[in-house]
Amino acid sequence: MKLHTFFAAVLLQACGLCSLGLCGQIVYPWRATTAIVKAGESFEVWFNADAGQTVSSIILRGPYSTLTPEMAPPVTGRWVYDESSGNTFNTRIRVTVPAHSFADRYDLILKTSSGDEISTGAAKVVRHYKGGYYIMHISDVHRWQGGHDGVLLLRKVSAILDIANIIGPELLFETGDNMYNVVNHPERESSYFHGLPAEGIKGMHDTSAATFMVAGNHDTPSNNSAQDKDLAATARFYNRYYGLHAYHFRYGNGRFMVLNDAWVGFDNSSQSAAAASWLASVGRGNFRVVAAHIKDARLDKIREATDPDLILAGHTHHSANGNPHPSPGRARQYIASAVREPQYFEFNLFRVDGETGNFEAVGGPSARVPVIENPTRESIANPASWVPMLQLSFARENQGGSSSNTATLTNKYDFPLTGARVRFVMKKGSYAVTAGLIEQTLENDSVSVLDVSVDLPPRSTTTVSIGPRP
Repeated sequence: MKLHTFFAAVLLQACGLCSLGLCGQIVYPWRATTAIVKAGESFEVWFNADAGQTVSSIILRGPYSTLTPEMAPPVTGRWVYDESSGNTFNTRIRVTVPAHSFADRYDLILKTSSGDEISTGAAKVVRHYKGGYYIMHISDVHRWQGGHDGVLLLRKVSAILDIANIIGPELLFETGDNMYNVVNHPERESSYFHGLPAEGIKGMHDTSAATFMVAGNHDTPSNNSAQDKDLAATARFYNRYYGLHAYHFRYGNGRFMVLNDAWVGFDNSSQSAAAASWLASVGRGNFRVVAAHIKDARLDKIREATDPDLILAGHTHHSANGNPHPSPGRARQYIASAVREPQYFEFNLFRVDGETGNFEAVGGPSARVPVIENPTRESIANPASWVPMLQLSFARENQGGSSSNTATLTNKYDFPLTGARVRFVMKKGSYAVTAGLIEQTLENDSVSVLDVSVDLPPRSTTTVSIGPRP
């Protein structure tokens, strides 16, 4: 994947102190962004090294494999990555992933003279760009907002991620108003990305999808952009806790542009102009997506500059039933219901034809997909009662101790799912399956890992058995 920020990286001649709060920090890919890279191809790492700190090598660490990519000699200088904050980085590193890498989501580890620098879930390695793929969209979780049950909100997201790990979307966007009061509660940073493992709650880096964060009007130092009038300070805050708040990237022939239209008084004209320039440099592709927080007027500049096919937004918590919302031009505009609200437990889902660029809302014209059966305020508030609409279970423990197993997938949706994902973790050996397609295998020192793709008809139960190859 090749990524540029909306803010052109400006090479500065003078060297000085590290940007506030970003010494010795990976700037990209980090937190708000995931690098998508095809095996055998390259991506760039942006690192803001501390004084005298050097990078000797890079490792990509996955749950079952560790990759040692080729690292080009680091290029040092000083580049502005966010013109609104003035924050900079001082080291660029081109990383080439081995050609036969196992497709997975990996932590990025920089081996430096001062110790390891780690960006969790930073890179999604793919074997190829899929001819057809899913995009998942959630919004307005408001994690840890006062007056709301923070653990319940994390559980709702975790249940969505459980379904995402079966559907296997390539991309998952969260369009703003993500989390509250991280300044006074740094542990909340971890809960966003890593969940609460002791309680079985997943975070955003516990999904196989590449995840992307959008800035919302509450993603500011005081959680109220109307009060946070120092936009440079607000941008520094966002850089510190989440990373980039404007960026774009490619997936195959798709072009994806994330911008900040949420902060009161913030002018995103330069983002729109830079997006148009980026499209001119890389080609407009056959499918263009804009992800932002607020629909309609604040998107006019980037809509006119990029002519998107799909707009993903949040902010208006109760407007998803009006999807797709009218938009000037040809874009179809979708809002995701606020996960925070006690009556909503859903996500938006789209399927893209990578060859033609056509896309469809899955499950109906509004793209809204429920997480559990018969969601009501009462049932949503009671996790013990949740019956997920899509479930995966194994007959035996799926942790590498067995030489045979059976996966059962229950699809309660009224629509089919193409290429649902089952990962078997088996004793070391050679295996065959009774249904589905083995997409890739990995044998490490202790286990064999097989990823199986299986199509799920509507309202169906599908079993996939695995055993030693005859």
